[in-house]
Order: sequence, then C-alpha cells, then structure tokens
Amino acid sequence: QLQIKSFARFVEKSGRRDVRLTLVGGVRNQGDKDRVDQLKQLAETLQIEDLVEFKVSIPYSELHHILSDSLIGLHTMWNEHFGIGVVEFMAAGIIPIAHNSGGPKQDIVVPGSGFLASTEEQYADHIIRVLEMDEEELEDMRKKARNHVTGTFSDAYFRTVFIEKCVADLDMDLRWIEELGELCGEEEFEEYD
Repeated sequence: QLQIKSFARFVEKSGRRDVRLTLVGGVRNQGDKDRVDQLKQLAETLQIEDLVEFKVSIPYSELHHILSDSLIGLHTMWNEHFGIGVVEFMAAGIIPIAHNSGGPKQDIVVPGSGFLASTEEQYADHIIRVLEMDEEELEDMRKKARNHVTGTFSDAYFRTVFIEKCVADLDMDLRWIEELGELCGEEEFEEYD
C-alpha cells in the first residue's frame, strides 16, 4: 500500500500524470490474488488507476525489459533483513528509494547511491527529486550505486571475505591450540594432535 499511496502523493504534489508506477511480483495463492485486487482498488480510490500497472508472475525476459526502462525503484518493505530487490535495482542502474530500515538502511543504500524514506511524503519528495536531476547527477548516482553493489555484494567479494574470515578463524584456532599445548605441557598436548 505504501508504494501506491506514495505515488499518489507524488502525483498530487507534482501535478504530473506522465509518470507510471509499475508493480511487479509473483502470485502464489489466493491470498496473493486478493492482495493484488486490494491494491488495484486502492489505486482506483486514489484516482491513479490509469497510472498504475500490475505485472503479475511475468517471465524473466519481461522483468528484464521493465528494469531496463525504469528510472526509479520503490522499495517499501519495513525492516527487511537484506533487500535483494534494492541491490538488483542498483545493479540495473535504477535509482532506489528504499525503506529507511533493515538491510537497505544498514548495508545497501549508502550516501550518493539512492534515497531512504519512511513516509508517503518522503517517498513522494524523493521521486520528485530524482525526476528533477539532470543526466550528470543521475549517472553519478548510478555509478556510485553499481560500484557499491558490485564491490560489496558480488560473488567475488563474498569469496574473498569468506576466505579471509575462514583463514582468520583458522589462525585463531591454531593459536588457541598452541596456547593449549603450552598450558597442558607438550607431551599431554601431543595426544590431541
């Protein structure tokens, strides 16, 4: 609901009706179908149904096309542990406006790589801000975002950090074993070698 309400607030504040909100997601069961119907009803109630498009359970090729044509990615989930959707936005060159909580706040959206918001008003203001940015500002933000996510969340970075952590733990274990050997006396310690 926060995405639709924030978008409606943006339309109200800016007077712009040339921007569209595309909601993309999967529908797994009747509960999900009911939620989509409720969101469609909300868009009608807020009189923005002509500006909101629902893309449900679409193939990857269509998702890729949508991402390549998008400027802004709204992420409104409160206190999400990580926020892979935000990382995907940033990697795709989409300016993220993510919820100011959880993983997006702690690890993903760093200064200059996107925006954080909590309220409809904040989301609307950030949408306006992004739409007012010139191409140089947009490109700078995209570059910072891509560099951050490819440098922090890539497989190569994960392997490097994981190996460093394992080596550090192994080194600590070896020092602990050496200290244990000194405390126990070498002959008693050799039984555990």
